[in-house]
Amino acid sequence: MSWKNQLRSDSLPWLLESENPGVRYLALRDLLDLSPDDKKLKTARKLAHKEGPIAHILSKMDEEGFWKRPGTGYGPKYKSTVWALILLAQLGASVNEDKRIRQACRYYLDHSLSSGGQISAMTNNSPSGTVDCLQGNMLWSLMELGYHDPRMDKAFEWMARTVTGDGIAPMEEKDAPVRYYAYKCGPTFGCGVNNKLPCAWGGVSSAPGGRLPRSPTGRPANGRRGRSRTSTSTRPRRARLAIVAVPCRSPRPAPGRPAGSSVASSSARAAY
Repeated sequence: MSWKNQLRSDSLPWLLESENPGVRYLALRDLLDLSPDDKKLKTARKLAHKEGPIAHILSKMDEEGFWKRPGTGYGPKYKSTVWALILLAQLGASVNEDKRIRQACRYYLDHSLSSGGQISAMTNNSPSGTVDCLQGNMLWSLMELGYHDPRMDKAFEWMARTVTGDGIAPMEEKDAPVRYYAYKCGPTFGCGVNNKLPCAWGGVSSAPGGRLPRSPTGRPANGRRGRSRTSTSTRPRRARLAIVAVPCRSPRPAPGRPAGSSVASSSARAAY
């Protein structure tokens, strides 16, 4: 059944109104499924980068390529580089439409990607600051923005290997060349914030980050039909990350912590 048949009335005319260029662009791209080279979509995409939320976010960017404060960009939450790049990707922004986006992507990898492929939330860029949700979200965002950098290959490799545990030593073996850490603490999305249990959010975040990018022909690298949302020339060939399905349980509350609460939720409340 088509999604249109489940609506009480046709919402497309409203979504395609010129009053909101960003909404119109996404409706043309995602609901009408226009080709990336369609003239109407190209016009809408350019306008969406000049007016509306994409333009507003970019206006807040430092000329060096970061938001709020320099460095790895995880904090302050929801206002710094990590969150700006994720939101830009969700809004359909593209490195081909504004050079500042490419600069921001390059700056982010320069400051957050460690030599082992870990994307870090730590201000000192330590690999111990890696966690599935951040790794997956940022790799997805960079790809969705149309950015490719050879350094990303190592980040994909780290994400894939840590899901299966292939060649990764336990976090206790601190002298091992490749090991788990306090946050990314084990295979199948084991997460230190989740009491070392498999984390559903880590798995969900990793899945889009490990999707099969499009080839320059507009088809996935495995030859199946499909179109890239952004310019087809920006999609590198890369193998799909194999995701392992695991049962995810709610963490047991720590001593003195009420059931249903978590370290993450407590941290969020403290931050605001």
